[in-house]
Amino acid sequence: MKATLNKLLQIGIIVRSVDEAVKHYEEDFGIGPWDISSVSGEHEPFTDLVIDGVPRQELICKLAICRRFGIEFELIEPIADSPYSRWLNEHGPGIHHIAVDTDESYDELLESYKGDDDRAPWIRATGIGGLMDYSYLDLREEMGLIVECYKNMQPGKRGIEPDYEGTPVNR
Repeated sequence: MKATLNKLLQIGIIVRSVDEAVKHYEEDFGIGPWDISSVSGEHEPFTDLVIDGVPRQELICKLAICRRFGIEFELIEPIADSPYSRWLNEHGPGIHHIAVDTDESYDELLESYKGDDDRAPWIRATGIGGLMDYSYLDLREEMGLIVECYKNMQPGKRGIEPDYEGTPVNR
């Protein structure tokens, strides 16, 4: 894989309880505020959620997002059986992935990731109200990381707007 990783956009952390983790971050470390939401395919605008080719209608996870220190923190509480819940069961809570900006187009990056062994992304998903198209690339052997690569499918909708000055970005 030949990709230029330009910017760290996000640190994704799997937790057992978003509410408890948010409380701990805010009260013990002064990190907040957090935007808490859920990811599901059950209600608008998330009727288009597809993970690894499977349409999902149930509540998948509860999320909390905080923008601090020039990056975004994403807390993920798995709700339904999903790659996230399997990760939590196998590895416990902790850092799950980083999200990055690259020079390559999304399709070029995914194609180069396959390489000679034709491996697929660890998780491939689209949807979230038409907002996202993303994959997690399992680079644990090469880099010790799972790297999330995504693009905002609908400009102007809520997505990550990198803030490299350290000031929270309000959307």
